[in-house]
Amino acid sequence: MSRPAPGASLWPGIALTALAALSWSTAGLFPRIVSTDVYTTLFWRSLLGGLSVLAAQALLNKRHDLAGLWRLTAPEWWMALASSGAMVCFIAAFFFAPVADVVFIYSAFPIITLLLSAALLHTVVRRIDALCTATVVLGMGLIVWGQSSLHSLLGAALSLAATLLFALITIGIKRYPKAEMVKVTYAGAFGAALAVAPFATFHGTSAHDLAWLWLYGVLNVGVGFGLYLLGVRRIKAVLASLVCMLEIPLAPLWVYVWFGEAVARQSLIGGAVIVLAVLVNVLSAQHGGKPAQSA
Repeated sequence: MSRPAPGASLWPGIALTALAALSWSTAGLFPRIVSTDVYTTLFWRSLLGGLSVLAAQALLNKRHDLAGLWRLTAPEWWMALASSGAMVCFIAAFFFAPVADVVFIYSAFPIITLLLSAALLHTVVRRIDALCTATVVLGMGLIVWGQSSLHSLLGAALSLAATLLFALITIGIKRYPKAEMVKVTYAGAFGAALAVAPFATFHGTSAHDLAWLWLYGVLNVGVGFGLYLLGVRRIKAVLASLVCMLEIPLAPLWVYVWFGEAVARQSLIGGAVIVLAVLVNVLSAQHGGKPAQSA
């Protein structure tokens, strides 16, 4: 049987991962389109997104034992709980802070994951890691220092909390490689919906808002997650993380084009500092890593 030519799955993998980043970059756009409050938006986005992932899992795997879709291990349950908190914090952040500030802080995710990995998994921290971490802290400081109100500061804090929780989930994936992340995703989405349901408003939501909220859940959770899983199987993790950084410039671009939401100069500088530090760190890890073996 002939082997696939080198790079045969590389470009499809890059394309799928880029489309996932494109889908995720719309996360801050929908809260500015709909007129629903933060809790109602979170409820429908989480519920509909979770349903789309659950339906795809049931159809693609053709499971006859549907009860098995809800058999989660203990690590999967705690990661789902962390996912619920991360979803709530991340989406809520867009209601309090400019989209650019939220995604710039979230872009520090690889560095925060690195620090938590060193603390919890006792991985080695290189000098370049420490330098990049200090640079990220500087960038975050510039963004926070530039906040004009406590309202915006709360959004920045929520973004940081979401980033920490997503990093903990990543540590969980490393610690428990057999965990099924599809289950974690839809269980976490349903958990987020349950958490905000008591505060959501179900009467008076227009058909226009419901249509956008449906698209929000399916596109941002279901489609984005599905494309990422398909893409990351075809390319190395380092390359996937680089491609996913397309989300950082795209997210503020959408709200600027649609709503004229400009990026504050200090936030732009701080965001550029964070993104540069993360890029240097990811590329240095690739340069210092072991060469990939041929499949």
